[in-house]
Amino acid sequence: MGTRIDTRHLPRFVEPGDLQLSGTGAAFVFRYGVLVLFGASAELEAELVAELMEHVIEPASSPELETASIEIRAGGDENVSANGHIRLREATPERLLLTATVLARSVVLARDESRIAEVFDRLEPLVNDLRTNGRARLPIKRVMQHIGGVLATRHRVVGRAQIGEKPDLLWDHPELDRLYGRLEAEFELGDRARAIERKLEVIGDAADVLLNLVMDKRSFRLEVAVVALIAFEVVVSLLAFGY
Repeated sequence: MGTRIDTRHLPRFVEPGDLQLSGTGAAFVFRYGVLVLFGASAELEAELVAELMEHVIEPASSPELETASIEIRAGGDENVSANGHIRLREATPERLLLTATVLARSVVLARDESRIAEVFDRLEPLVNDLRTNGRARLPIKRVMQHIGGVLATRHRVVGRAQIGEKPDLLWDHPELDRLYGRLEAEFELGDRARAIERKLEVIGDAADVLLNLVMDKRSFRLEVAVVALIAFEVVVSLLAFGY
């Protein structure tokens, strides 16, 4: 839904440990900007989204959406079926929270993947300009914006969403570790996070090169200005002595 959700003052929401389920419906809000719903009607979804919007920081112009089907199979194996359905033995709060965590991380990755693609599109003409003309005509503000975007994406993936780490829930429920491993593999969280990290490194390197070029250009202009100022002072001094 956005960069972040301020969960401190959300009405009607409780911590996962205090969640009491009646049926299979549930809603989970993640601080890094994601809402995950289970068994919610279209009306309830619209109501919750509207309720959350005033707590969303930097709302997304077009929210990233992802859907999954859940099958409750008492006594069955917990895995992901061949048709992509997530199979759970029961709809306990911890199982739904674990599933919601994987889905939330997948949405964050999808959002960042599209943002990184946009950054590559913006950098491509600059790199081509450098390759063709031997220089990149761009203001320093634009370069700094590229670098800021890289840092923000890296902070979101590594810091807030903690995609490379197992959820804290598994410390209290180690029996769900296998389920998490299967869900993580199904949504390719690790592979996608590593791919994003590699792309961020490439973008960061390109941004550093462009920044160095801009700074060198500024340094050159400053040197020319200093030389011009010295020459001006010399001319004024010569005129003052009558030469």
